[in-house]
Amino acid sequence: MPYAGDNDLYYEDSGHGPALVFIPGFGGVGSFWQRQVEFFSRSHRVIAIDQRGAGASARTRGAYSIGQMTDDVRSVMDHAGIDVATLVGHSTGGAIAQTLAVEQPTRVAALVLSSTWCAPGNYFRRVFEFRRSLLELGATELFHKAGVFFRYPPDYAEAHDASFDGGGAVDIDITIARIDAILNADMSAISPRVAAPTLVLAARDDTLIPQYMSDELAERIPGADYIVLDRGGHFLPETRGEDYNAALAGFFRQLSGATQRPATQELAR
Repeated sequence: MPYAGDNDLYYEDSGHGPALVFIPGFGGVGSFWQRQVEFFSRSHRVIAIDQRGAGASARTRGAYSIGQMTDDVRSVMDHAGIDVATLVGHSTGGAIAQTLAVEQPTRVAALVLSSTWCAPGNYFRRVFEFRRSLLELGATELFHKAGVFFRYPPDYAEAHDASFDGGGAVDIDITIARIDAILNADMSAISPRVAAPTLVLAARDDTLIPQYMSDELAERIPGADYIVLDRGGHFLPETRGEDYNAALAGFFRQLSGATQRPATQELAR
């Protein structure tokens, strides 16, 4: 699969049709979107990006920022020959997607923003400062263990416990730089300027980006549709893959004029 830009940005490119660009969250790896890539590549051209410092992309040193990561997404689109795409951003990826939609609106057909934020807030700051402190102490094993609590609801974590063993190596300096970028990512001036049709997705039991943060985001983006899942934790695309894909597919049908639905929904399944 190809690499784009001076920073050796790796991306997966599959399927044919209207372009969907999937932007992952803090972990930064495109494989996070496995269930979405499998589903939507049947009807779309799907791009899944490894962000700089993550996955198969180059391990860039120094400061990180949302603006920098936004430029990286633009570089991938340029390299892939994509003029206009729908952006699907989860968590950190949602901040990146908002930024690109405001900076280059002609390149963004629509947005899906899941488990992401407008203004960081005090709880958000304390969570990420805690995670950063574990890295500063060199406690990478505890960093992995703590991540389970923030990503998954308890019942899902219980059922998938074996998959959490052996979290893998952590590049402490890069991960701290990525946390600092997140802590500095206040989107409150950006969100009201998003003009593209937007779907905001959230889960009521998300403990990393609590629902009230998605409530605020959906309120600030003009005309945004809003779907709240009754459960699923922070990693909705993984834990509620079928429902997540169905929500996206319904939004895409609405954009094409095939269906109509209320702007706000709450799904309990």
